[in-house]
Amino acid sequence: MTTADARGDPSAVARLSDIAARAGVGAGVTVLVSVLPVVGLVAPAVGAGVASWTDEAEAPRGPRIGAATGALVALLSLPLTFFAVWVAAAVSPAATVGVLALTLFGAAYVVGSGALGGYLADRIAAERDASNADADREAPRTPIERLKHRYVEGEISDAAFERRLDRLLAADRERDRSESRSRSESTDSVARERER
Repeated sequence: MTTADARGDPSAVARLSDIAARAGVGAGVTVLVSVLPVVGLVAPAVGAGVASWTDEAEAPRGPRIGAATGALVALLSLPLTFFAVWVAAAVSPAATVGVLALTLFGAAYVVGSGALGGYLADRIAAERDASNADADREAPRTPIERLKHRYVEGEISDAAFERRLDRLLAADRERDRSESRSRSESTDSVARERER
């Protein structure tokens, strides 16, 4: 066991295998989305976005996951590329150069749009987390406000809301009575002290 494992830090191999697994998911989504008309043009970005969205790492790794997704898709298309080069070689050397140039351009597009999709997924997740944090800060503070909030959100039924509200109001009345008793006792003791 290394010191990184003892601290709970994942090793480089574990991080790479996690990125590769997420890239596999992204490549699968890319292949599925690529058959759709029009949307297929942004399939690498969609696949990488899905792969990055499912990432649970503390630090954002979207662009790396997206680039790995694009690279995996490019690798999966190698048999088709070899076939296209073979056919182009039978036609002419210029066709071969053209197919190789298109292949390089396509690979760069797939890797780049994958990295962009991962980056965008990270940005959307960060904005969602920030808005959730803002909502938590704006959450009701008193028990009655929290109960009303839960009722409005549909978390509790009418009967449960009324029962809990009655219980909270009774507790508030009891607390007010005890505070008023303690205030009146302190006032009485001050008055007795003055009379002496």
